[in-house]
Amino acid sequence: MAVDEGVLVKTGLSVVVSVRNAIGGTDLAQLHEAVKKEFLNLTQREQNVRSVMAIMESDLIRRLAEFHHD
Repeated sequence: MAVDEGVLVKTGLSVVVSVRNAIGGTDLAQLHEAVKKEFLNLTQREQNVRSVMAIMESDLIRRLAEFHHD
């Protein structure tokens, strides 16, 4: 199993794992490829979010400048 980040709690003989993102499997090569693919997808989504945020920020600055000049 490949996990992104999470919490492991051990109480007696019980172990509970809570993770945000996980990929199950036993073949390390397949897990490696799945993690690599997910990382590339995440990178693309982050770039898309940054692009949208930049557009929103520039629009806000433009509107504030227009408001200030009125």
